[in-house]
Amino acid sequence: MRTYLVQAIICIALLSSGASGVRGAAKPVDPRAPRNSDGKVFVHPGISYTQGDLDRMKAMVDAGVQPWKRCFDALAGSRWAGHGVKAPWRGEDLRGFNNTIGFDGRFAHDQALMYRITGDEGYAQRARDIVNASVLYKNPWKTGTPALDNGKIFLLVEAAELIRDYPGWAEEDKAKFRKVLNEVFYPPIKNGDNARWGNQGLSGFKGLLAMAIFLDDTKKYDRVWNYLMGLRHRPDDEPYSVGPLKLPWWPSETWGHNTEWGEYCHSRKGRFSRGSEEDWGFDELLKYYIYKNGQCEESCRDMAHTNYGLFNYVGIAEMFWNQGDDLYGALDNRILLGLEWNLRYNLSDWMPTGYTDKEDEATFENGLFYKAYTRSARWTALKPSPHGRGAQGGPGAPRTAALMHYSIVKGVPDEKCKWLRKSVDDTLANNGCETWGFGPNWYYEYCGWGTLTKTRTKWMRGDPVTWVNGRRVSGAHKLPGVMRITDWDYYPIEDRPRTHRKKHKDRWSDGDWALYTVTCPEAKEMKVSLAYASTGRAEVMIASDDGKPRAFELASSQEKRVATLGRIPVPAGASVIRFAVKKSAPGFKPLGLKFE
Repeated sequence: MRTYLVQAIICIALLSSGASGVRGAAKPVDPRAPRNSDGKVFVHPGISYTQGDLDRMKAMVDAGVQPWKRCFDALAGSRWAGHGVKAPWRGEDLRGFNNTIGFDGRFAHDQALMYRITGDEGYAQRARDIVNASVLYKNPWKTGTPALDNGKIFLLVEAAELIRDYPGWAEEDKAKFRKVLNEVFYPPIKNGDNARWGNQGLSGFKGLLAMAIFLDDTKKYDRVWNYLMGLRHRPDDEPYSVGPLKLPWWPSETWGHNTEWGEYCHSRKGRFSRGSEEDWGFDELLKYYIYKNGQCEESCRDMAHTNYGLFNYVGIAEMFWNQGDDLYGALDNRILLGLEWNLRYNLSDWMPTGYTDKEDEATFENGLFYKAYTRSARWTALKPSPHGRGAQGGPGAPRTAALMHYSIVKGVPDEKCKWLRKSVDDTLANNGCETWGFGPNWYYEYCGWGTLTKTRTKWMRGDPVTWVNGRRVSGAHKLPGVMRITDWDYYPIEDRPRTHRKKHKDRWSDGDWALYTVTCPEAKEMKVSLAYASTGRAEVMIASDDGKPRAFELASSQEKRVATLGRIPVPAGASVIRFAVKKSAPGFKPLGLKFE
């Protein structure tokens, strides 16, 4: 009896451990396994803007549609977009960053954006000259905040991305710019910042992600994703910083008041030692920068730095989304929750209902403040800081980008975006388009001009594309013209029409809508024709933006056939054509739409 019992215990142990000797035993899943994107084809332009974004901006500006035109006028009239801008000469050594690569990036980005909207090559030439002037750097000034400072290269990279196909930018100059990115600016930012507030490391990772996309470098691309998601480094990449930081010879209750933030947080003083755990992960990680209740690691500090960190996350998420990856949705839309917590505190008289040192006890709904001990081991939050409270908190571009993504692209309910929407609406009501906010640094820490670059209409949920040999090519469909049915707007996470068609194989499912972002130079009624094949009688629907869908019955046909669907109004600027199958039929295959 005892022998049988021992044998049974051994068998159970082998099964539960997934031992290789047990047939069919599942291998344990490693929750921190890194992602490897080798083979990924990057979309260009594709850092903060796709070609579809640029087409939308240009169409709205050319048609004079608000608020796009109002924000464009502000951009065109700014010092950054002037015709007298000249490339700086800074030599090989940088002395400071805010008034060097920060300002250079601001000028280059805005000149490049004007070029993409107006087509005026003078803007492209000035942007090119500014980017080219940066290739001499060999030894950027080493400060105590290398990730924060060197990460500000991102605006120069954004400019380079916008002019990457400009014929007037020589290949040898592009090569020099790539070289300075890899050899000069990459080393100081590759590990973020493991000893300071999270916004500083996030600045570095934003610059690194922009670099990765411009350079078509999947290893750098994955380095940002794996780190922020708390995963290990790729085996073919170098490890992240070890940790944790600790001060073992001082008792944990010994604190010094932070001289900058006083009663709102405590800081530890003394020399820190470093642990030995590889890929430790510090305060930039999504789960450590924005806690489960939405509170930010820097909420105990001030609104300006808190917003900077949160807005860096928005910028990083926007870049990932443009390349088909969803950081926006990670940890149950954690970025949105962080924005809502911060903006609720910033734009109202709300105060925490109590305090706890247990993260799981604090929720957005119960209002408890989490007295967090930072991952860097240097600070403990005591209560939210009112420094800068009541101000809009920086430029509107990140807020507009986040609102458009969560409310329109993802369709998050309004109650989940309440404070984010209020913030954007207040800006539009008071200024007509985004403002830069307080402090001079905002000019070079964000892309800017979000009312122009990020505003979408209700149906603009995806990125307009054409598929070429299985490759996604971003760009709006131009009307009058012809577009294939399969070239509906791209949605990275759930490409609904494509998914449904896979399920039903030879037919569309009823009510299966496809969306197509189009541009048209003037408002007009257009004749619409559909090319199709079907062995039975099908019924389709078509509409323009919010217009009432019109239904049409199609005759059966063994061969390709063209049916006139009638006329629909198309507004000037950018809009969305909606097409759906109201009643499918055996062998029904819609092929293309023609607008004339």
